[in-house]
Amino acid sequence: MANPESTSELVRALNDSGLCRGDTIALLTPIGSSKINDTYRAKTANGCQYFVKHHIADATMDQQACIEMFEAEVAGLSALRQTGTFRVPQPLGIGKVSDGAFLVTEFIQLQPLNNQQKFGQMLAAMHLAKGPERFGFDIDNYIGTTPQLNGWKESWVDFLHTRLKFQFDQAPLPEKAQRQAEQLLANLPVFFQDTTIVPSMIHGDLWSGNCAEDENREPVVYDPAVYWGHNESELGIMRLFGRFGDELYEAYHAHLPKAPGFDKRAPIYELYHLVNHLNMFGVAYLDRCIRLLQIISNLLDQDTMF
Repeated sequence: MANPESTSELVRALNDSGLCRGDTIALLTPIGSSKINDTYRAKTANGCQYFVKHHIADATMDQQACIEMFEAEVAGLSALRQTGTFRVPQPLGIGKVSDGAFLVTEFIQLQPLNNQQKFGQMLAAMHLAKGPERFGFDIDNYIGTTPQLNGWKESWVDFLHTRLKFQFDQAPLPEKAQRQAEQLLANLPVFFQDTTIVPSMIHGDLWSGNCAEDENREPVVYDPAVYWGHNESELGIMRLFGRFGDELYEAYHAHLPKAPGFDKRAPIYELYHLVNHLNMFGVAYLDRCIRLLQIISNLLDQDTMF
């Protein structure tokens, strides 16, 4: 959590930036703090409210990297808004403070997600939104604080290989698990035999903490790590770190049925996020990564996967 001196400087920077439509900040109220960002509700003298996210630079992310992270978030929010599906906070701009950077967006009064059926329907609609005929995004972004490579690829398998290898190269995996990771990379095409993949707009970090409902009970998503990719990849982090019920998945698959091999690809999409958590937060996630790599290795050892 930012200290009072840092918060005072943030108020001054917000006022100087004009991002709150030129209004003076009367009150900056902490909403929450994570291992990545501090968040606030800014209320102006005329009663308008804004959401503010503040990242403090450190040895792992200097001020320029903070700015680039927020620039990528603005691009991601804008891309999600263009699908015309979920409600997504409107980004208003980015500013600097001496200890980092901040992002200002529309403030939405959030409530817990209750209508999971509607959420599943809207997620399918987002994944079915028309986009480019290749995989990636216009800029690289971040998954948490980890850089996420989005260079355009014609092949989903090539794109996924790049993503997984980047995570594996940083991960403190024991020797056996490292060999299994290399085995997965070498055999990745096996999991996609006879599978046609149309690029979908992927939120990228859609765990239960990054979705809610607004005051009208309409689903809201935020904090994206977007790219155009395989729709199944979205579900990996949802299964790992979501509190989503069967009604969501039933509504989703009514519009996007499970393709052959779905259940065998699912551990790969979960593994990407688990290894990222291992790289960000340490060995608390190591055992889960090892178990998933063993599951995938067992699948590859089967005579017939599909």
